[in-house]
Amino acid sequence: MVCSCTSTQSNQNAAISADNAVKAVYSYGFVDLEGAKLSAIIIEYGQEISAKSVDEQSYEIENYTLFARAADKNAIELDFDGNAGNEGEISRVYVNTEPKTAKKSANYGNFVIIEVNTDYMLSAANLIYTTSMMAGAKQVKDIAGKDGAVLASDTVFRNYTSEQVESRRGTQTKITTDKTKLIFPEFAKENGWTLHYIGNGAFKATQCYSEYTGEYYDFELPYALYVPDQKTLEANKGKVALAIHMEHAAALDTDPMSAITSSRAAAMHAEFARNGNPAIIVVPQIEESRRSTNDFDASSEANTAVWELMDWLLEEYKDYIDPNRIYGTGQSMGGMTILNMASQRDNFFAGIAVVGAQWSNSYDKPFQNSGAPARTPENDPISFNGFGLDSENFQNWYYMISDDNILVHTCAGDPMASGEWGYTAEYFAAAGAAIPYTEIDPYAPLAEQLDADRELLAHETSTPGSGITWGAFTKGSHMSTWKYGYRLTTPFTWLYAQTRESEMRRGKLEQLKNPWLGRNADGTIKEGSGTAQLNSAQYTPHGASDVFTEGWTRESVEDR
Repeated sequence: MVCSCTSTQSNQNAAISADNAVKAVYSYGFVDLEGAKLSAIIIEYGQEISAKSVDEQSYEIENYTLFARAADKNAIELDFDGNAGNEGEISRVYVNTEPKTAKKSANYGNFVIIEVNTDYMLSAANLIYTTSMMAGAKQVKDIAGKDGAVLASDTVFRNYTSEQVESRRGTQTKITTDKTKLIFPEFAKENGWTLHYIGNGAFKATQCYSEYTGEYYDFELPYALYVPDQKTLEANKGKVALAIHMEHAAALDTDPMSAITSSRAAAMHAEFARNGNPAIIVVPQIEESRRSTNDFDASSEANTAVWELMDWLLEEYKDYIDPNRIYGTGQSMGGMTILNMASQRDNFFAGIAVVGAQWSNSYDKPFQNSGAPARTPENDPISFNGFGLDSENFQNWYYMISDDNILVHTCAGDPMASGEWGYTAEYFAAAGAAIPYTEIDPYAPLAEQLDADRELLAHETSTPGSGITWGAFTKGSHMSTWKYGYRLTTPFTWLYAQTRESEMRRGKLEQLKNPWLGRNADGTIKEGSGTAQLNSAQYTPHGASDVFTEGWTRESVEDR
């Protein structure tokens, strides 16, 4: 008995440095407006730590937001809690028996949870998750463990590496977080998500046509998939929606986590699916070499592959999916892909919600795409599988989407999206349909923004051309659009209420089938003009092209 007590007393008094006690550092987070965001740093110790011995002064931390604030005084675009200077700072410290956050601390646990403030929006966007989820921590005070004290250390325990790399913007710091040390609870398998990687579950696409090269490709398409649990599927048999989300070019990668963490869209889809709108959600992961669209109204082999993936899902879950409730969302390149797909299978989508994205007409794609033939029902019978096929008008995008349910949001500082939708509004107006438009201040109270969006959407939608709605944020650049747009829940509420039947009843703007007649001297569109054979005015991210202007031809461009 005496011997046993002496041994226990010795263990309790044993002290080791944090250098020998810390086993790992994990980043715990979620997807917010600017992309993946750290909400907690989790330190795993080799012994159980007493909750009474840790507090906000026990640690100093590193994270992306703190680095951004140190490098740029304007790193924070919006401070939602009104407490300037606390962004990314420690807000709470406690212990847990598992590597996750909790409302209540355990008395003892191997994991110290350091929660940080997340109530803000960064000025940056398009954040790569392996950069924005970086975490480091230094234990600066002694703490108590069940086996003895854990002494403070000068070591910063990190789950990332950094290096200086050269880019077109000069020397930059590249941060890479260990993917095995990242925790995203909302995308966990138990929450309905599965990730399909090249060589491990990716979709095997075949005979995929590219308008960039005129060639066909067989390849594996990575993707992320959300499927409700079986009980939900059975309870909603034949009523489950199918939604596809396409990401922007900054998320180009082979890792399907990149697409679902680069904006809030995928997480918002899943949130709606869990709360009264059962849906299967697919997010294809496009790799850099297969960039899905370009600024010349052309698309890569990814276009065909995405259709093949959608067709497979429709067959795989045919007993559950309602074919009248298929939806598409996307931003920038991804939104462009969805808008392009809308004209390939007429009324396939019951509703489309895009941000910072646009599309238009080009009857002369080979001229801008190395001579590669444009996509047609003949050379791409997969994309044009016969569903809603209009073999005479499929190139006339304005006509094809004139009966669709489409909600678009743009930003004032995005000349491409704003300019091309402006032309769309003119063509619709000339054919007798006004596209409802409103401006929204993204810095206004959220309730005011939601009210403005709801009011915008509360218009009559039964006549041809009346299904398209346009909201424009009065601030921000192109890449701000999905930060502002996905702060609003109204687009998703609207989206899941749309049906294919409403498009079919509405009908198209038949005048748009007419040939393009040009403009009068005063700039108005000539009476009776449609958009057939019109090559649309093109834009760059910097503004309107002074070469590819409205009605351009090969000859007009060559003359310039």
